[in-house]
Amino acid sequence: MGPLEGLKVLDFTHGVAGPYCTMVLADLGCEVIKIEKPDRGDPTRYMNVSDRFNSEIPRVGGDYFLSINRNKKSLGVDMKTPEGVEICRDLAKWADIAIQNFRPGVMPRLGLGYAELSAINPTLLYANISAYSPGPLEDKPGMDVAVQARSGVMRITGAPGSTDPLRPGASLADFGGGIYLATAIMAGLFERERSGKGQEISVSLLDATMSMLINYSVAVKDGGAELGPMGSGHPQLVPYQAFPSRDGHIVISAGTNKIYRDLCAVLGRPELGTDERFRTNQNRVKNRDILVAAISELTASKTTAEWLDILEAHEVPCAPVNNLVEAYDQLEQTTPGMVRRMMHPAVGELTQFGIPFRFSRTPGDLVLPPPMLGEHTEEVLGGILGRSSEQVAALRAAGAI
Repeated sequence: MGPLEGLKVLDFTHGVAGPYCTMVLADLGCEVIKIEKPDRGDPTRYMNVSDRFNSEIPRVGGDYFLSINRNKKSLGVDMKTPEGVEICRDLAKWADIAIQNFRPGVMPRLGLGYAELSAINPTLLYANISAYSPGPLEDKPGMDVAVQARSGVMRITGAPGSTDPLRPGASLADFGGGIYLATAIMAGLFERERSGKGQEISVSLLDATMSMLINYSVAVKDGGAELGPMGSGHPQLVPYQAFPSRDGHIVISAGTNKIYRDLCAVLGRPELGTDERFRTNQNRVKNRDILVAAISELTASKTTAEWLDILEAHEVPCAPVNNLVEAYDQLEQTTPGMVRRMMHPAVGELTQFGIPFRFSRTPGDLVLPPPMLGEHTEEVLGGILGRSSEQVAALRAAGAI
């Protein structure tokens, strides 16, 4: 059993942030019913970088969809029909948690907002995830890249001195927002155990992304610091970045003065550890360019593998700069449980990342592959809501499912 076994989630989300949140809940044991448009489904069903997955067949899903929608059941429902709304309202009575990420006002107009659903299920936790919080931006469309732009992330990412904004390769706003919402939902569940009441929970991607920039807040707001692109470096720690090796790059992070002195000894330049310009981290930050250039000249003399052996032997934190293929292959070696394989009914064997949480008694598991569009419609309507086969046929004939 997963730690959240027995909890039921009505998932109205689409895209990335919301589905990632509901996948986390599903991995931890929740039963998740994903509501999708009967004709098209979640838009990530069409997002691919691999030719293996055919986005012309949305019932299967693109490689993005297949990455973040496991352990869920797909129910194809047209929420713009009265019958579809009735199905969703009946599922809201069954659910412990409802999660949605439509534009403001959409769910209340459908009769599926917090006020409407909490009236029929007072213990329901109703969670919203949106690009922006209520206020001047709330009605503006927003996706991960827009949030990264507004948050300032794209102005501190890139090569030093660059004036071109650069989006990090990962969808930080979407995935960060999804994790923040999952955390808030778990806190809401704990509070409900004490009060017996549900409540509305909201997270915006912009607020979540700004929260992940918290280590710069005092420096910028109170210290007047102006931060720009740092490459792989860190504005508050030196050395803490990638350095060139003879065949690539190696990351070295000397987070304390002692580790820095150990690094200098390993590099064969112990005098750099006692040089007044570099003796403390504050001084190293001020004289970053000089020190980084000196270390770079030294690290370029050996291969990445050679430096890894030397630095690790002296307990200096370091790592190779992997590409994604190398990273996934190494993860499978270092943490086998984090690379799993499941059988999908349409694409065959499918690789899935495992669950990053560790529980000694209730670990959770990967049970269901990412669903086909509408794969569980009959199962949900018949098994959960008690609709007869004749009623299901009538709903299909009406275009509601």
